[in-house]
Amino acid sequence: MSNTWIIIIAIIAFAIFICFLLAIANNAYDRFLQNYKQLDKVPVRSGLGTIEFINSVNFKEFNNKLKILQISQLAGDCYSNGKLFLSTRTINNNSLASITIIAHELGHAIQDKEGSKLKILKFLRVFGKILGMLLPLCIIAGIVLLFFENFFLYAIILLAISLGIFLLALFNKLFTISIEKDASKKAIVLLKNFIYSEELKKAKRFLKDARLTYWADFLRIILGWTAMSKKSKLF
Repeated sequence: MSNTWIIIIAIIAFAIFICFLLAIANNAYDRFLQNYKQLDKVPVRSGLGTIEFINSVNFKEFNNKLKILQISQLAGDCYSNGKLFLSTRTINNNSLASITIIAHELGHAIQDKEGSKLKILKFLRVFGKILGMLLPLCIIAGIVLLFFENFFLYAIILLAISLGIFLLALFNKLFTISIEKDASKKAIVLLKNFIYSEELKKAKRFLKDARLTYWADFLRIILGWTAMSKKSKLF
């Protein structure tokens, strides 16, 4: 096989690979949303209520010190600083989707109790947002200074700083993914005592689809140069 054909095959393979990554980047959230709508219609077979589940875990893991706050924002479920924020839809529906989402957020609460990963992530996000505002200025200034021989070194420094900020953003995304994966593992451990095995399998797939949205966010940053992926914030 000639070198020309090898190059052509390599280009085609690369293009197919990029298309595959773009498909994940652009469709992961839609897939998650579709799965959510399906599981949101499926009540937990044991009849377990969300409040019952939360209170049980709160007593066992947190000695009832975890605060539960109800919010109106749909899909605004989250954990922060000893408080579990749950939407009205989630807390008042004992569907498999709701129980799984709550278990995942309780997983974050357990993370916070066991270590400082969430605090580190919060710091990286705040610090990253500040650096993110400087990124466009560093890139523009660096490119402009490249045309002036006397300022070439400064141009390289500014462009290196820009690259450093971009790499920090990628690290932040990967760190977030690792935290989400760990929270999902903790969620599965919690759910094992409350739902049936076939429901647990569905919950695992649901959590994997949720985590795929974070990978999609990571890929959108990587594939921004293609102008074919949805926009995503650096931090």
